[in-house]
Amino acid sequence: MTIVEASTTTVLEAVRKLSPEIAERSGEIEKAKVVPPDLLARLADAGAFRMFVPRQYGGEELSLPDAMAVIEELSRADGSTGWTVMVGADFAPVFARFPKHVVDSEVYHDGPDAMARGALAPKGIAVPADGGYVVSGQWPLASGSYKHDWMMGNCIVLDDGQPRMTELGAPEMKLAMVPTEQVQFLDTWDSVGLRATNSHDFVLKEVFVPEHHTAELFGPAGVDVPMFRLPIRLSLGPTHVAVALGIADGALADLRGLAKTKRPAFNPGMRLAEDPVFQFRLGQLDTRLAAARALAEKETQLMWDIAVAGGQIDPLVGVRNRAMVAYVHTACVEIVNEAFGLAGSNAMYNTSTLQRRLRDIRTAAQHVAASAEIYQIAGALLVGEDVPPAALI
Repeated sequence: MTIVEASTTTVLEAVRKLSPEIAERSGEIEKAKVVPPDLLARLADAGAFRMFVPRQYGGEELSLPDAMAVIEELSRADGSTGWTVMVGADFAPVFARFPKHVVDSEVYHDGPDAMARGALAPKGIAVPADGGYVVSGQWPLASGSYKHDWMMGNCIVLDDGQPRMTELGAPEMKLAMVPTEQVQFLDTWDSVGLRATNSHDFVLKEVFVPEHHTAELFGPAGVDVPMFRLPIRLSLGPTHVAVALGIADGALADLRGLAKTKRPAFNPGMRLAEDPVFQFRLGQLDTRLAAARALAEKETQLMWDIAVAGGQIDPLVGVRNRAMVAYVHTACVEIVNEAFGLAGSNAMYNTSTLQRRLRDIRTAAQHVAASAEIYQIAGALLVGEDVPPAALI
């Protein structure tokens, strides 16, 4: 096995060397329903899982735009692999919401490769107890087939059986972090797409979690690097976009390859690539994908520059970034769907990577990060109408 060390090359260069093999093994990956351990190990050696870990802990501390390029590269090869790396890397800014002494002495005490799984939707309850909380709940979609030390679940805080309310008029939430051995996994992940993301449910039953192992997910980070200055929604949304862009780009590459040899059943004298109508539609799809990528790059770079400068992100800038996330997912679903249609009957078979791209992008777009409700918030801001403060955190 050849291991590409991130210390001797960039993370992007390292994963580019791995991506042809990942693409070749995409069928194997989906059948296994997990990313194989040997690929996970090589991705870890390449630095893919520590892209957002600060240098002070031995991480790569990549910029958000640079990390997006890595995730897109992997997602172009295989959607589940790109998603798995995205999730694993994205826990670094989540770890940063916990007290700094916990991050220093427990999370990264043994190096930069600390890993977590979990779910950020508040599907659990946290009942205050002496020195912490008693936590119970069942959380879906805890993606990741990599080894991990920690599990996280977001919870609603209850007082006398009722949600404790914040000054913003929303229920108070606590993100609980527990050692992996304290949770029970349920075999629930039998999905249409992203089948190898291992996104099972997990359960906690009346587990005591000390105060210092809880955090405010939407609060400030205790470690000051540009990535962690971003509000959590704004740091995680663009990485989901990178998965969508990679899947869509891979679908168009599949279609171009097929077109060079496919001959329509009722016009066998012409290859699909020679058909002017096909050429027109492929050109449109390529342009639409380029436009979606350009929007993603523009909005993310704008936000990143503010974070690097230590400035405050204007609410409209933040909401527009979230709207970009929704828009790009929708655009990529449409692009992959049309590519699938142009491929004809060839795309129906499990031997076609296009059918997997279609299932993967449809599944990725079901994530809450891609929710279209953000357009209403953007519109309200644009015409000066009131927006609930909780919608802007």
